[in-house]
Amino acid sequence: MKKLTPSGLLMMVLMMVPFVAPVNAQSAATNEKNETKTELKILEKDIQQLNKTLESLNQQRTSAQTKIQQSDQEINQLQKDIHTIQAKLKEGQSDVKKLQRRQNSLAAQTEKQKKQIANSLKSMYLSSNDSRLKLLLNQEDPEEISRQLTYLDYAQRAQLDAVHSFEKSIQELKGVEQQKQTLLTQLSLDQVELSNKKKILERRRGDRKKLLAELNQKRLQNSRELSQMEQQREKLKEVLASINSRQVVGSAPFNKLKGKMPRPLMGSVLFGYNQQRPDTRLSWPGIFITNTAGIPVKAVHDGRVIFSDWMRGYGLLTIVDHGDDYLTLYAHTQRVLKKEGEVVLAGEPLAISGQSGGQLNSGVYFEIRNKGNPINPEIWLKKR
Repeated sequence: MKKLTPSGLLMMVLMMVPFVAPVNAQSAATNEKNETKTELKILEKDIQQLNKTLESLNQQRTSAQTKIQQSDQEINQLQKDIHTIQAKLKEGQSDVKKLQRRQNSLAAQTEKQKKQIANSLKSMYLSSNDSRLKLLLNQEDPEEISRQLTYLDYAQRAQLDAVHSFEKSIQELKGVEQQKQTLLTQLSLDQVELSNKKKILERRRGDRKKLLAELNQKRLQNSRELSQMEQQREKLKEVLASINSRQVVGSAPFNKLKGKMPRPLMGSVLFGYNQQRPDTRLSWPGIFITNTAGIPVKAVHDGRVIFSDWMRGYGLLTIVDHGDDYLTLYAHTQRVLKKEGEVVLAGEPLAISGQSGGQLNSGVYFEIRNKGNPINPEIWLKKR
């Protein structure tokens, strides 16, 4: 069947309108147009208010989550610091015990050395009394004299070695004492730092507890507000479904073309119908077809454009009324090609694919609605 041009289609629609006086027909058309505009203005106002509320809720949630994240990170770092200081204190206390044992051992050793030197000196004093001179004057056997002198030299060297060993022990004992005092001073400082860290940790935990209480309160409040918004959304869908425009004729009814409609854009489906969105608990009521930007997005069926403008959450959006309470939506495009009120035919370009409205991927978001309720677009479109 030969497709009608938009002007020809408009003529057929006008021909199907029952004949009345020109003034009455013009008045009826004007009233219908004014009513539609009024409904659209109310719809746009509701959408704007809904989006403002959603944005406020998202900002509050993001701010609270950031504060919780910062608090958790600070508490985690404090716990790490406390663990490090505790390990350092444990190691330091172990070192102090080792130094103390060494100090005790050296003290006992020096005391023993001191007694040995004293006893040796006393013996030498009692036995010597100019022993070298006595040996020479007594005119004893020269070999015996030599042996006695050698013994005396050996005894003196042994005494000197003992004195040197004693002095070395004394110096080491002093060094150990100094190390111990230095370590004890550091342990005292670490203990103070540990106490301060624990106090800060307790304050941060108190702050976090208070923050969580505030967040829970806001969540309850946000939950109520979200419930109200969902109710508004349902009401919005009803308003959207109640917008009646004249049915475009010259093609098969919309409900007879299930599985036969052309795809609005060739490409892969990035988000499927009813797939849950990652940023909210709501589901996608349509599909997102991804492709490079700049490709024509085409109408899937004949209809009349009832909305063609930017809308928050949808970017540049075109809505086409196909009659019998069926609407199709084409969102996140980079440019719209049709104005409100224009008649379009199946396969006719409506917009240009893009990523408006904050969408990260380029393509088109597509919905089909019947009586305001979204239905799965995949079962209406031709297979790829």
